[in-house]
Amino acid sequence: MEIFDLYDKDFNKLSKTMVRGTTNNHGEYHLVVHMWFRNKDGKYLIQQRNKLTDRVPYQWSCTGGAAISGDTSLIAAVRETKEELGVEIDSQKFKLINRYFMDEIDTSYITDVYLIEEDILIKDLILDKVEVKDVAYKTINEIREMILQKKFWNLERQETREGYLDALEMN
Repeated sequence: MEIFDLYDKDFNKLSKTMVRGTTNNHGEYHLVVHMWFRNKDGKYLIQQRNKLTDRVPYQWSCTGGAAISGDTSLIAAVRETKEELGVEIDSQKFKLINRYFMDEIDTSYITDVYLIEEDILIKDLILDKVEVKDVAYKTINEIREMILQKKFWNLERQETREGYLDALEMN
């Protein structure tokens, strides 16, 4: 059972938690992290999800996950990278480029988006096969095309995330 800390709209930690799969109250947010690994060729390491229970099962996405209770955003980002890809990246290489507050019908969450400039070789990855089916490097334009083809989780589908992919390219 995963437990998440809750935050208010100003990113102040509340003295409340929630269990994965439950609903939080309006004005309460749990923390999610997205990690984008960009290599020297300007391509991004993406992964195909491998769980039917995922929010977007079997679609492609960036590496990511939820912060468990006690995690900071950065700790969660480093942990999720290690868990899903089997690589340890120095936390100083994680650059926070955006924070989004998302209000959805069943839950509200904060998404911290990290960019990591790192040449990770696919052959060096040790994938968590429960979480990750495959990995590949793609350009932003290839990712945009995958979104249009509904093969990639549409990160820009909500008004508050407009420009999500553009922010990666500007950093």
